[in-house]
Amino acid sequence: MGAGASKGLAAGVETASPDELKTALSGLSEADKAKLVAALGETKETKVVAKGPFSFPSGLPDCCTASPDLYKTIAEIPEVGRLVEMTFPPGAQDAPHEHPIHSMYFVVDCKLQIAGPPTPTKLGEEGGVAEIPAGAAPIFPAMAHQVKNVGDKEGKAIFVEPYPSCQPCGAIEGYISPFTVSPGCYKILAEDDDWITGVLTMKVGEKDELHHHKNHLIYVEEGDGVTIYPGGDESNPMVVPLSPGAGIPAPMSAPPFAKHTLLNSGTKTLKMVFFEAKK
Repeated sequence: MGAGASKGLAAGVETASPDELKTALSGLSEADKAKLVAALGETKETKVVAKGPFSFPSGLPDCCTASPDLYKTIAEIPEVGRLVEMTFPPGAQDAPHEHPIHSMYFVVDCKLQIAGPPTPTKLGEEGGVAEIPAGAAPIFPAMAHQVKNVGDKEGKAIFVEPYPSCQPCGAIEGYISPFTVSPGCYKILAEDDDWITGVLTMKVGEKDELHHHKNHLIYVEEGDGVTIYPGGDESNPMVVPLSPGAGIPAPMSAPPFAKHTLLNSGTKTLKMVFFEAKK
């Protein structure tokens, strides 16, 4: 659609009555409505500026802007990225939206109908059904789609979306990986060139070895408390109460997170999923 057609549509919308607009839009799919909004954005040589931290060429909003009742940011490192929690009651459907490359973790089994990637369908079509088990940790490329929970239980997943401003953390002298020194506690679930999806599991009273981290975002799946020893100094403990479902931003610029040891000082098994920058 050319700029002239877009301006013509804009002029028609401006002069139409609410009832006329309602009738005209009733036959459009949700995807077509989103495209129409984007097309109407260029009037009088101005552009609609998308809300949120992302601005996609398609004109579609990001997930939290499109459906704030279903997607919420539970942790954020400014200029780096955000940890988003997706909670879908049975039958819930979001609005068409777009994602950057993102790493996910499914907290529970989910049965989702997805119009667009990663199913072999397009936005605006009926969509394909994907059944994803709890614990799955897929990494998806940038994509636009619409999602509906077609299961009979609430669906829940988390994912990290790096911001366009995200830069490499840089090399750490003498870097010690938690996956290397404490393999009984730390496991890699998925990784690409830029991010690792990891999980920490600790029994009550268990302690890991001294290690480093780069910028990471944490999701508490199980547990009620942990003690952090910054730099491995056990004379300076930080006791941190935890609640399942909490999101924790862990920038490497904050001393407790860059280099430490951890003790499960709570009363329950500790399980935390985290998304960590690799560079």
